[in-house]
Formats: sequence, structure tokens, C-alpha cells
Amino acid sequence: MLRKLAAEFLGTALIVAAVVGPSYMLQDLGASAAVGLLAAAIVVAAVLYVVIAIFGPISAAHFNPAVSLIFLLRKELTAKEFLPYVLVQSAGAAFGSVVANLMFERQWISISINGRLGVGEAIGEVVATFGLVLLILLLLHWQKSNLIPGAVALWILAGHLTTSSTSFANPAVSLGRLLNESGAGIGPESMLGFWVFQFFGALLALAVFLLLTKEKTSE
Repeated sequence: MLRKLAAEFLGTALIVAAVVGPSYMLQDLGASAAVGLLAAAIVVAAVLYVVIAIFGPISAAHFNPAVSLIFLLRKELTAKEFLPYVLVQSAGAAFGSVVANLMFERQWISISINGRLGVGEAIGEVVATFGLVLLILLLLHWQKSNLIPGAVALWILAGHLTTSSTSFANPAVSLGRLLNESGAGIGPESMLGFWVFQFFGALLALAVFLLLTKEKTSE
């Protein structure tokens, strides 16, 4: 269990650092918004592929409380495992944000004031999280788990460029984005709203998965 928690902590930290770091870099370089969006999407997708590939055999590479919740509901994660997973994912997200802040010589921790939640962004987070969770469930169902690292990376790459919210799709990442002053940051009120729509998207994905596969929940 300790190895699993360490993997979840490190993976989530690296993902958040990959979100926040490029935002600072692009600000310092004076890059245009279009270049920044594309660069951030590529960086996050690349890091996602790597961390899922290397940590997946250890912890199943959730790095995401919404994913862990679905595994809990499917009884593939026990209640005793669920809370520690969510806690270390959250701690890892905070640590990743702090590391990015320090790398770019910002205040080690600060609360973002970026307001990002509107109707469009809410729909974007439902779509992003729905697609993420559904692809994971379907690939596992069809015993194609080897495709998950690439599929998740491609989905988030596409989500960055197509959803109005830039595809957070992860409550832990949303928490990490709260703790910095970069352009990737998100204010407290927006973060709480994102959590609601991320978990809703995950639950919707589970419902659609059960419909598509006609799989019955365990009794």
C-alpha cells in the first residue's frame, strides 16, 4: 500500500508541475495565447503518458479522485484504500504546484484569483471528465489496458484544445491549480464548481459504460 500511495503522490505532483510550469515559462517568454495553449497541451499530454506508463503497474495510475471514486463504486478499490488515495493525490497536487512555483522563483504558495467558472466551462469539465473516465473503463473492459497511457494522453491533449475549460478533468489537479499565481491558476469559487462538474462527468461516464456494456454492478 505504501508503494501505491507513493506512486499516486509522485504521479499527481508531476502532472500538476507539468500544468503550472509551462504557464510560468510561457509568461516569462512573452508567448502568445495560441502558442501557450498548444505548448501546454503537448507538455501535459507527454507527462501523462509517461507517469501512467511507469506508475500504472504499481498503483493503477489514478492520479485523480474522480477516477478513484469510480473504481470504489465498482469495488475495484476498497473503502480503506480510497481515502488514502484521495489524500495523497491532493497532497501530490499541492506539492507539484509548490515545486513549479519555486522553479520559476515565485512565492512558494499563493491562492489564485483567476475566475474561470461559467456555463461553458462547466459543460467543458463534464465533457472532459466524462470522456476520460469512459475511455479508461472501456479499455479495461476490453482488456486493452496497454492502450490507456496513450489514450489518456491523447484525450487530454485534445481536451486542452477543444473544451472551453481546457480540460482539467481532475479534482486534484484543480486543487493544485489553486495554489499558484500562474495563468493556469483557478480561484477558490471556480475550483469548487469544477469539482462538482468533474465528479458529475465521472458518474455519467460510469452510467454510460454500464449501458454500453450491459455490465451489472457486483452484488
